[in-house]
Amino acid sequence: MSNTLTIDADYKFFDFLAKYRWPKKTKKQIAAYRELVHDGDIDISTMLENALAICSNGKYKRIAEAYRDFCDGSDAKKSISSFRNNDIARNSWTNSFAISGLKKKTGLIRAVCYSTYQDKFYYFAIPHKVYVGRDRIDVGLDNSVGYKEPIGIPKGKWTAYQVETFEQLAIITEKQAEKLPQYWTKKKLNNNT
Repeated sequence: MSNTLTIDADYKFFDFLAKYRWPKKTKKQIAAYRELVHDGDIDISTMLENALAICSNGKYKRIAEAYRDFCDGSDAKKSISSFRNNDIARNSWTNSFAISGLKKKTGLIRAVCYSTYQDKFYYFAIPHKVYVGRDRIDVGLDNSVGYKEPIGIPKGKWTAYQVETFEQLAIITEKQAEKLPQYWTKKKLNNNT
């Protein structure tokens, strides 16, 4: 547990989500809301849930029930990249997003992940059938030995469930998310021709 109420990434999430959460508010109004982040008066996870529901254009509503955040059974998650030493003997480091608290979830995970090293957001729509039975998913970003600066680009099997924009994340259905690996395979094939 942190001994501070706010971390820098909270402001990154706030600044990114504000246009989706309050699309009709003025810059001055949003600046006033931003001041509430410092003491934790604005919960970023709740802000994310509300922003997704608003951006869904009525496809679902935020309900915040046990094991799901939205009436379509899906759930919102946020993650911030972490760079940690996994193998002290070889000085091997891993940079990843940890998407946790999945064990009892019942539907699509709509994950918004922030890479501190790239200062960039990534989006993942992870269907229930691919994470069922897991409590945590780690989306790999970098592996390095020594003190190499991380790049922070997602790689590995979970990138098959990456979507390109927040707007896509907000409207994707579970069935559409299940087809994402096919989409990425076709896209790679088309880029290679």
